Amino acid sequence: MNIHTEPEDGKNPVLEIIRESQKFLHLNYYLIDDPEFMKAIEDRVSHKVNVQIIIDGEPYEGSSHSSLEALRRTGAQVNLSPSRFDNTDVFDHAKYMYNEKRFLIGTMNLTDAAFKSNREYFVIGDERKVLKSLASIFESDWKGERAGEVDRKDLIVSPDSENRILGILRDGKKLFIETEELGNDRVILDTLKTKGKKLRMILPSSISDEDMNNADELMKNGAKIRVMPAEKLYMHAKMIHTGKFVFIGSQNFSSTSLLKNREVGIMVKKYGMKKIFNNKFKEDWKNSETITRKMRKGAKS
Repeated sequence: MNIHTEPEDGKNPVLEIIRESQKFLHLNYYLIDDPEFMKAIEDRVSHKVNVQIIIDGEPYEGSSHSSLEALRRTGAQVNLSPSRFDNTDVFDHAKYMYNEKRFLIGTMNLTDAAFKSNREYFVIGDERKVLKSLASIFESDWKGERAGEVDRKDLIVSPDSENRILGILRDGKKLFIETEELGNDRVILDTLKTKGKKLRMILPSSISDEDMNNADELMKNGAKIRVMPAEKLYMHAKMIHTGKFVFIGSQNFSSTSLLKNREVGIMVKKYGMKKIFNNKFKEDWKNSETITRKMRKGAKS
């Protein structure tokens, strides 16, 4: 596997996965609206590649009907997410693709902002077990069936990923976390509280009042938490670094994300890849800011 970071690496690694597909290309994304990716998909369809796309029917910030129609105009087969992921406040929030040779699992949607102004991570690999597991999940969701139990040693998949995430948090002697939100999962938050000074976390500067209150609670227990100014980067990543391994994926620290949504993440264990995450966290920590009284007032207004 190889790790990529955004916005540094740009769109080319993702476009390569799409353009190299000769037999099939399967994508499951919360949101796809970037014209460059759509053009690459259309090109694969014109070369008789079997392209199938699962997309969330109504993302949180508004309807995706316009991007849905644009995707269908590419000639790809497009399905909305299964009905169990299309209820109120429940989403198909996954962000992965795979073809006959390689897979990509990450934190980003296929939008222009993800590759220009967000902090994002994704891995590209060719491990057969991961490809097989992703195929099992995708094919079940495509049919609207439950995926059941598949080999997920390195994958962490929602619904019902709370216990796996808890295991990561509890086992980590030190935790370095980048996340878009702290969420409302009380078990997760209580576990983070037990880490005290061993926890460092970076959040976006636009966090909600609920997240600000939870951040204050963690800091009272010794955690060090900083926020990334939006003019530098929007912190959209979902990354947990324990020293032994790194988790990245689509999961947020919310009960819905961990227990109800379709989400996909992956464990990274190779030393060289862990070092990349470590260096990137140090860079982001340096560029982020401490939480000020003014931020607290802004979050509560």
